[in-house]
Amino acid sequence: MNKNINKILNILICIKCKDEKLIHGYSKDRSYLKCEYCETIYELSNEIPVMIHPDNELFQPHNYQNILKKKKNNLGKFFPSPSVNLSRNRILHNIETRLVTANYSIKILVVGCGNQNLELNQLFGKHSFIDIIYCDIDTNADVNLFCDAHNLPFIDATFDCVITTAVLEHVLYPEIVASEILRVMKNGAYLYSEIPFMQQVHEGAYDFTRFTMSGHRRLFNLISEIESGLVAGPATAFVWAAEYLLMSFSTKRSIQKFIKIIIRPFIFWIKYFDYILSRYPQSLDSASCTFLFGIKSETKINDIDIIKNYNGVNIISHT
Repeated sequence: MNKNINKILNILICIKCKDEKLIHGYSKDRSYLKCEYCETIYELSNEIPVMIHPDNELFQPHNYQNILKKKKNNLGKFFPSPSVNLSRNRILHNIETRLVTANYSIKILVVGCGNQNLELNQLFGKHSFIDIIYCDIDTNADVNLFCDAHNLPFIDATFDCVITTAVLEHVLYPEIVASEILRVMKNGAYLYSEIPFMQQVHEGAYDFTRFTMSGHRRLFNLISEIESGLVAGPATAFVWAAEYLLMSFSTKRSIQKFIKIIIRPFIFWIKYFDYILSRYPQSLDSASCTFLFGIKSETKINDIDIIKNYNGVNIISHT
């Protein structure tokens, strides 16, 4: 059995019948996972399980066979980013500090991982008792398994920490994905979530939803908050808006890319005002992206408390 399958097999469930008895099977020309109860077969793509329901409308399991990953464009590292991230490194190091005090094996799940492996492995991988499971629906992601976050193939209360960054704007039903994330978390497990608010479409047709800080908080109302706030603020939102304003004058992709290349070096520096604006709670009203860091609790935060905790510009009462 390969290391990847061995790492995750004992925490997987069948997404069709929810049974926990999956076995690693072999035939002449392939290996696969099979549910002993309902006999559903999950194929492996380059020894990576494809845990996607056959009835999935957007993502069909057969599309994950013989995947040819797209070559990465390295030009981005020479091009200034339009955004800051005021929270990620600090919160992830906070989580590491909290987890290393544990006297037991730790499991971290990264939902919609993309290509975060190198960064997260450098941070958490130096601790032998921490296992990180990477999952995504994107064929270009570096994963331990492919799955749809609406139907996570993991046993209840498996993970000590879940990380999900810039994912929930891309799912059809964020409430379902949030409930799945909470389901696979242990009580007392850590959550770090980032979701855009004032941010233009960046994933084409796979871009559905935006959340205010209050909406973000409501989505994970079983999380006892440690900290929340800006990932990126109004200055970053301004840079995004300026770029997209100018690109809107053309329907040709080549011209849009040219506009971005020309305009960004002149305006990217504006994003650094977010380091100042992060001191002001009202900046959340026009945040480019917000974060929530907390612990799974058995008690939901009340909607009225979410309303009361708002401290932005537009203080309004409907009672």
